[in-house]
Amino acid sequence: QGVEVQTDYVPLLNSLAMYGWQLTCVLSTPIVKTNREGNLSTKQIVFLQRPSLPQKAKKKESKVNNL
Repeated sequence: QGVEVQTDYVPLLNSLAMYGWQLTCVLSTPIVKTNREGNLSTKQIVFLQRPSLPQKAKKKESKVNNL
């Protein structure tokens, strides 16, 4: 009661999405810090993945076929 959770991953995700990264999982850690105003903050581990790019595989195949 009286607890408000604030997270904002949108700027991080938007900046990484341009390069094909996607958020897969967020894990909370037991690390808790208190600031001067009494607010608590926790550290979290963010897992991202990027799908393989089929275009690079096609380029390698074409080089092999040309030999």
